[in-house]
Amino acid sequence: MKYLFIALFLLLPFFSLNAASLGQSLAGRILLDTEQNGEAWYVHPITFKRYYLGRPADAFRVMRELGVGINEINFQRLAAAGMPVDGDKVLAKSLAGKIILQVEKNGEAWYINPVDLKKYYLGRPEDAFKLMRQLALGISRENLALVHKPSLDESMNSYSKYEQKIIKTAEGNFKVDLIEIDLSNPKLKIITDVAEPFPTASSSKENGLFGAATLGNFVTRQNGFAGINGTYFCSSSGCGAPNYYFYPVYNSRLEQLVNDSELKYWTTGPIFAFDSNNKFYYFKDSREFKGVKNFEDTYGVKLQAAIGNKPRLIQDYMNYLIEWELDKSQISGKYTRNAIGYKDNKIYLLVAYRVTMQNLGTIMQSMGMQYALNLDGGYSAALWYNDEYMVGPGRNIPNAIVFTEK
Repeated sequence: MKYLFIALFLLLPFFSLNAASLGQSLAGRILLDTEQNGEAWYVHPITFKRYYLGRPADAFRVMRELGVGINEINFQRLAAAGMPVDGDKVLAKSLAGKIILQVEKNGEAWYINPVDLKKYYLGRPEDAFKLMRQLALGISRENLALVHKPSLDESMNSYSKYEQKIIKTAEGNFKVDLIEIDLSNPKLKIITDVAEPFPTASSSKENGLFGAATLGNFVTRQNGFAGINGTYFCSSSGCGAPNYYFYPVYNSRLEQLVNDSELKYWTTGPIFAFDSNNKFYYFKDSREFKGVKNFEDTYGVKLQAAIGNKPRLIQDYMNYLIEWELDKSQISGKYTRNAIGYKDNKIYLLVAYRVTMQNLGTIMQSMGMQYALNLDGGYSAALWYNDEYMVGPGRNIPNAIVFTEK
């Protein structure tokens, strides 16, 4: 219960902070993920990155590798746990959260607890692991995702990976965050999700209910490993209803298509869809999709996920971006922009920085995408992989694309 209380307490204040500030505020702490398997992490007091403590032997190795040497005179100035004296508070504060090694003894490792500024002997791997968990601070899965891991690339298994890279194009070189997901993964499940309260078939910007949530909320409630924010939407009541959007999105949980009334308009734009076997379908015009029943009857499959948005970027490897469909901001504004692409039976989730919409299309074409669709970007930009916010979380969003394993 102690960890649960702390985790719930942490849930409130940190969404107004970015990942760096949260990592800084937790510098030197040992964190315990209360919503998964009680996994323990150590936040480095200088880099503010988190390191997985794993099994006792792994935790002991990590702690020693991150340790700093201390001479015996200074070591003796630090108060040990359980002692009534305070020791040298100035020295202790300078070492708060660090692992110190007695270089003039046998290299024994100690942890300076930033809470009471006292030293704790790490001893054997089993002793150190037990101590770390005793001193750990409980934290929710989503808040933990705000504290970055040290690497700029990561792979959970052979079916997915994340990397930060530079894409070279004729229009310049652009930094991107990129997740690659192999649709041949037999455990893969794709979800297009909608925030509560759910829009209904009769919803409109005048009378509809359109909720919003963080990307992390979408991902964690589905126990997903990857996710990205979805369609354009109106974030204020200026459109008639906050969080209103008119693009078709399949609510995979309720098996209902939101905004199916918009399918009849060519201006609604293209649709990405997936059946229950993770096969990909592309519709250049929402009128070709026609509806869930038509899709399932035509292809003899079960619809699993679907989402529409504009503008269309890539179709059959060609850049189909039409300038007259773009507004001034899309034409000339260099912002953070998101996209989803498909090629070679793989899905690509991408966030690009300081790019126009034309740049985004060029990036996707340079990457050899067969199909690509623009997603909402800017303040909405968010990207999640393996329990880490690679980008964001950004503002609350009304829908998202989530990838999980059965």
